[in-house]
Amino acid sequence: MTKLLKLPEPPYVVTIFTSVRTDGDEAAYQAMAEDMFELVAEQDGFLGYENFSSDDGKHVTIAYFRDEEAILNWKRVAEHREAQRLGREKWYQSFTLRIATVTRAYGFERGA
Repeated sequence: MTKLLKLPEPPYVVTIFTSVRTDGDEAAYQAMAEDMFELVAEQDGFLGYENFSSDDGKHVTIAYFRDEEAILNWKRVAEHREAQRLGREKWYQSFTLRIATVTRAYGFERGA
């Protein structure tokens, strides 16, 4: 059974990264993505992430951060900046990054 990510009470900030990839080197992309997920997990203020892919080739990663300062600090990490450069040069046909503040969150879990 898949569990949803447990997050603290709002407010917190999310980045929503929606992308369409090129037909580039999938193995190299996956290796870089795994490195980035490991690296971001070490960043102060990082709360977690969820990612999804659709049948039409769209990919979405939602990353949760304590505040915008944590996002800006992550943006400045040298390895992350290199991954961004490679993404533009090799791996993405297109992408959109959205940043939003979550002010309210609630949910339901069967059997909880």
